[in-house]
Amino acid sequence: MYNLIVHKIGILIVNRMKLKVLILFVGFSVFATAGKWTESGKITSIYPKPSRNGIYFKHQHMINDGCSVSSNLFLRADQPLFKETYSLLLASYTSNKKVKLYIDGCQATYNYPIITEVVAD
Repeated sequence: MYNLIVHKIGILIVNRMKLKVLILFVGFSVFATAGKWTESGKITSIYPKPSRNGIYFKHQHMINDGCSVSSNLFLRADQPLFKETYSLLLASYTSNKKVKLYIDGCQATYNYPIITEVVAD
């Protein structure tokens, strides 16, 4: 009888812990911000900035994703697949083709929106 009571109390404690973890995850997911896609459009300007470790772009349909500066979009040189992303953006610019850009986050020091993905149309 004693073992049965201890077992049921243990199950109750584990279930309460699971509930607390679930509430914690749901709570944090509310504050997580997802990035945004631009509309399909052309790259209108490219401005390499080695001193800031990246390249600035302008797109026909600029968005800021909550960043305080929205005059340019920034591609970080240290992000994964930088060369491939830059190549796609440069090819889009030179061929006058449209692309969609995924903007997620802001540049730490200068607060420009950060390009994290590109899709060619």
